[in-house]
Amino acid sequence: MSAVYKRELRAYMSNVYGWLFMAVLLLFTGFMVFLENLVSGYPHIEYALLDSEYVLLLMIPILCMRSMAEDKRNKTDMFYLSLPMQTSAVVLGKYFALLTIYAIPCLVIGVYPLVLGLYGNVNFLSGYVSLLFFFLLGAALIAVCQFLSALTDNLVVAAVLGVAASAILYFLPMLSYVIPASALASFIGLVVVALIIAAVAFVVTRNLNVTAITGTALILPLSLSYILAGSRFAGLLPTLLERVAPFLQFEEVSNYGLFSVPALILLLSYPVFFVFLTVQSADKKRWA
Repeated sequence: MSAVYKRELRAYMSNVYGWLFMAVLLLFTGFMVFLENLVSGYPHIEYALLDSEYVLLLMIPILCMRSMAEDKRNKTDMFYLSLPMQTSAVVLGKYFALLTIYAIPCLVIGVYPLVLGLYGNVNFLSGYVSLLFFFLLGAALIAVCQFLSALTDNLVVAAVLGVAASAILYFLPMLSYVIPASALASFIGLVVVALIIAAVAFVVTRNLNVTAITGTALILPLSLSYILAGSRFAGLLPTLLERVAPFLQFEEVSNYGLFSVPALILLLSYPVFFVFLTVQSADKKRWA
């Protein structure tokens, strides 16, 4: 894994993608710190981080678009897959390289509260908790975009898919207000989600049996639960959409300045789940 990590990190540092990402993130965050903290006089860096989350919607997909897609396009993915190492080591090496590129500007942002502290009272605990969850939000989006990059050999398509997925994750809380709170609406919505998961299973494995088993394992318990206790489905889907929305979890932590264990678990679950899917997608080609 270390060899893949070093190679990928060197590649990002020797081309425009890594430097462009760091420059844009630091430039935008610095500008928000100037407006929110210096001009307006607020001692909370959380406000600048909240405004900076919009940069992640665009820049992280651009950063991640070549992670897996470029190797597929250049046929160098077969070189990795032929090495005497597990597929998970290859994917994790690439993921940690992306995470390092993202961590560098986050470390620089970590200096801002210290500078602001020279000119007034700063709540360092609240500021650094917000920065931690800002980093975890980016780590979650990187995992999602890396998985989408593994589905195509076209860099533009990978970037577009990443932007679309990031936008969907951002607007999940708004969808919760649009979806009716009735039990039937929640049941239908959950069935649609189950079908989407089954479709993802097919894209990853290209196996109809796995797809059918996945869909059946999700839809059958949902149907039985709705038949036996349909009233409990009322408002279930809108609530779930809010609970799994990574941007909303980050915003709540930053707005209230409180460490949230459920938000921490959710943001950590995104990399675990999507790195696993990326490994399965790469494994499919290794054994094809």
